[in-house]
Amino acid sequence: MTDMEFHIDNFMLYCSSKNLSRKTLASYEQSLKLFTLFLKQSFDIEDVKKVQSGHIRQYIKYLRERGKYTVVNKEESKNINHPDNRSDYKKDISTTTIANYVRNIKVFFNYLYHAEREIPKNPVDSIDNPKPERKMKKILTPDEIKRVLKQFDSSTIHGYRNYIITKLLLDTGMRIGECLSLFPEHFDYTPIRAS
Repeated sequence: MTDMEFHIDNFMLYCSSKNLSRKTLASYEQSLKLFTLFLKQSFDIEDVKKVQSGHIRQYIKYLRERGKYTVVNKEESKNINHPDNRSDYKKDISTTTIANYVRNIKVFFNYLYHAEREIPKNPVDSIDNPKPERKMKKILTPDEIKRVLKQFDSSTIHGYRNYIITKLLLDTGMRIGECLSLFPEHFDYTPIRAS
């Protein structure tokens, strides 16, 4: 086991003890193992203390150039997943995906530097996250909104509840998680007096 692999395993144990979601853990592990593979193949680096900010910038450049599904952590996964059969094989990796990889690498090195004190200098201090391009979501027309609201059967409790939730989301712009965390005690039922 290399120094890098040891520290990734230790980091994953640390993250597991913090009860992070399986999806987050899988994202950390995949990002870090692919980064480790890049460091070994491109710079023959297997020690966390040897990683510099320039290596991370080179990795970002590499991600922008390599294309989707061209690199895997385990070669045998190619025989199972057949990435070369995908319609998006070798297409550009989105800036959002690259930003996720960089964020995961930053979490790892911040952990090594601040929590474990394993590295004398933090190579991610001067690394900026790539700015993902924000896609404009298609806006519903007034007719489309009316058609959506007509889908609810307001004569049932669940239908009426869903109608009200949808109206609340549309009228306030709040996120579904914010809406679902509301309780009666969060509302002010004091009547509004006309002045």
